[in-house]
Amino acid sequence: MPVCAACGQDNRAEARFCWNCATALTLFSPSADDQRWLASSLGYAELGGARSATTGATGPLETPGLGVATVLGQPGTEEKTMTQSTPTLFADRYKLPDGELGGTINVTDTRPWRRCWACGSTTNESGDAFCNDCGAALEPRVYSATLTPRDAPAGAALISTIADETLRATLPEIAEQLEDGERVLTILNDSGRSPLGVPLDEIAALAVGASLARLVAQLHAQSLALGPVEPNDLEAVPGGGARLRTVDNLRRFVPSEAAAAIQSDLTAMAELLEQLTATPRTTQRLSEDEATVAVVEGEAGLVTVLRQIRTGELTDAVAIADRLQTILAERANPIALRQLVGAHTDTGMVRDHNEDSYLSIQLGLDNDSRTQAWGVYIVSDGMGGHAAGEVASGLAIRAAAELILSEYLARAVQPEASYSEAETKDLVRRAIVSANKRIVEESRRQGNDMGATFTMALVVGDRVIVGNIGDSRTYLYRNSKLHRVSKDHSLVQRLVDLGQIAADDVYTHPQRNAVLRSLGDRAGIEVDLFSERVRAGEAILLCSDGLWEMTRDPAMAQLLAGEPDPQAACEALIVAANQAGGEDNITVVLVRFL
Repeated sequence: MPVCAACGQDNRAEARFCWNCATALTLFSPSADDQRWLASSLGYAELGGARSATTGATGPLETPGLGVATVLGQPGTEEKTMTQSTPTLFADRYKLPDGELGGTINVTDTRPWRRCWACGSTTNESGDAFCNDCGAALEPRVYSATLTPRDAPAGAALISTIADETLRATLPEIAEQLEDGERVLTILNDSGRSPLGVPLDEIAALAVGASLARLVAQLHAQSLALGPVEPNDLEAVPGGGARLRTVDNLRRFVPSEAAAAIQSDLTAMAELLEQLTATPRTTQRLSEDEATVAVVEGEAGLVTVLRQIRTGELTDAVAIADRLQTILAERANPIALRQLVGAHTDTGMVRDHNEDSYLSIQLGLDNDSRTQAWGVYIVSDGMGGHAAGEVASGLAIRAAAELILSEYLARAVQPEASYSEAETKDLVRRAIVSANKRIVEESRRQGNDMGATFTMALVVGDRVIVGNIGDSRTYLYRNSKLHRVSKDHSLVQRLVDLGQIAADDVYTHPQRNAVLRSLGDRAGIEVDLFSERVRAGEAILLCSDGLWEMTRDPAMAQLLAGEPDPQAACEALIVAANQAGGEDNITVVLVRFL
């Protein structure tokens, strides 16, 4: 039997960690001669079960009916004493809390060696301080549990009656279930994961909703009702979806109660999803364009499904699960639209050098009849004068591009890659933060005040994530109109928001060039992020203020309507800006979707 090198205690033959000090054991196999010598030389068998050379047992000597059990070790070691369980313990093992019991309770395992909390091993013995299989400390441990009558199980006690392993994977994991007279104690396993954080983004909420709807559908098929569930009753699992941490309201219903129980579960599910997504029950006022998008996208959206559950239009959990899964697949798999790109920049009629920079990266993949398309488009307007402004805008674009290329595009082309709006937004935010860091570092090195405005669009199929800081703009061209996506971080825009000037005054106000937020201004920046979904026939337009200040939105929209070629349209926009005065550098990137 292996002897611990750290504390000198002997351990059972198959142990991997010392029962006394948790030191990892070095196992060896003695020769046949050694085994015969050990059998004839060592006489542990007469110790009555303390340690046996013939069986390899390493357990203590416990005398039934006594208050104290003596554990015998090797000669020369101290004896250990341990108080046995008292008759008030459930199943002579678990200590129940005082007071009236109901719902989920906390119980203390006074004999933790019977089942290791870390690895589930049941091979440890009384007196083992550490698990022989994983080395975890075997100390009295508190578990969540339920205590119910044996003839009327409810809550977690019903989980053991469900044979479907897939179904049970969404329910709390049962560590152990014991009977003591007319009661059943169900011990829940602690996964160590935290409850779901709210609010969730739509993709995560859809995954949770679809998983729960499938669970509820299968429970209903077995005449079981889940009952109300709170966000704290759920925990995230790897790969998406969620698992229930507790099911205090799980109950069996009779046929006469079926309709009411099912509808109650569906209503509770809708309320849970509203809480997970912080979806308000308010009347929405939509513009004509927003209504058009809602008709195309929203008919299958989460908000619509929740409304249909509340109004009784959806009365079947299977249908709800299918609907949510369809929406999830649609949200996570962007439609691949072709991108036609044009880009152009010009010094303008007044400035003597160009401080603007732009980036255009287009990437397409067609494999196994599956088409995918991505694009990275940036316009940055440098500030700081000659040898500073153009340096700042160039640094910003390179820093952002490096992060996008290394952390996203290489991974995005993999077959198993899926789209997550939340992750993509965070990527764009981090790209702009990286651009700011690069400018701040260079500005300190050179001892100047270089800076830049920055507008960026990351395109994934028909999804567009826009990041913006400063007064360079990103527009959406839809139905022959330009709709501004980004919002200027400028003094004049702040005055418009406060109602002190009219929207058209931004073009003529004497402080129209005062920017309140830009790259290089400070180490910590706040980035505006926007999400858009485009359709064939639409376009996105990114430009510096040298374009929009000179040409105005209606004139730009008219030029786009009359010129389908994106490169020709970009050049025409710059000509128009120069004809209007060309007071600043002019840069424009246009992406049309087909």
